[in-house]
Amino acid sequence: MRNQRFEKPFYRMTFGDSDGLPGLVIDRFGDVAVVQISVNGMDTLQADISSCLKQDHGIQRVIFKNDGKMRAAEGLETRVESTDDPALENIMLEENGVRFEVSVAQGQKTGWFYDHRLNRAALAPYVRGARVLDVFSYVGGWGVQAAAFGARQVLCIDSSAPALELAKTNARHNGLDDKLGTLCGDAFEMMKSLRESNEKFDVVIVDPPAFIPRKKDIPAGEAAYTRLNQLAMQLLLPGGILVSASCSMHLQRDRLLDIIRSTARHTDRHAQLLEQGHRGPDHPILPAVPETDYIKSMTVRVLPSL
Repeated sequence: MRNQRFEKPFYRMTFGDSDGLPGLVIDRFGDVAVVQISVNGMDTLQADISSCLKQDHGIQRVIFKNDGKMRAAEGLETRVESTDDPALENIMLEENGVRFEVSVAQGQKTGWFYDHRLNRAALAPYVRGARVLDVFSYVGGWGVQAAAFGARQVLCIDSSAPALELAKTNARHNGLDDKLGTLCGDAFEMMKSLRESNEKFDVVIVDPPAFIPRKKDIPAGEAAYTRLNQLAMQLLLPGGILVSASCSMHLQRDRLLDIIRSTARHTDRHAQLLEQGHRGPDHPILPAVPETDYIKSMTVRVLPSL
């Protein structure tokens, strides 16, 4: 199904329960597969998984990034290893026609997040000729693609200096060095500083880590989403575009929309919802397991209050 849907072999190959393989995530990067195992039973099959990937799917190199939080609950050790080469060099991928270099050893999860692929593709008509702010940018998934789609200037904010260095590298890979700048630091503080300097953007993208990892974190997490969207709106030019994303499974889609609506009202702005985005088909949803539908993306036009 993945090969049918995607022209090139860059996708989430296995999505745990949604593919009938609990505790197993595999992301494909061409002829490299990065595997994450989070449950004991699947861990015993590591050698079989590696053999299957090579014999049946043309994978040349298998990397096991077994460092997820759930492993501790299963009594499993943490380890990151390659079955073929002990060196864990950076690997390359392509998404929406844009090339990226990612670090498996130092990166988050498998090194990349394919789940927002379609939402990043939807940026294209909104960023042409625009000044864009990418908050929680990681290695530039949104920002570098915005530049590739025609943005005149992109500023990436992240707290990780190594991630921002890779964002610059990824801009170079696509001949976009002159379009991309970076700010390293706490996202909220950096946005406040930009606001105080009266900086304005045509498009602001906020794609934070999960602010609500557990149900008990819902109040604090919703407050954080509210602060984030408020700062984003304050940095937009009149009629600018806000892309507000969330990967928190405990934040319902309607609740994110409520936060955007109330934040616009609180900041004396008028919000128009233009598009809603979801995860891609390489992250299939099991209707019986609502948690598999966790990705949300809202494209909102923000105007002065009517």
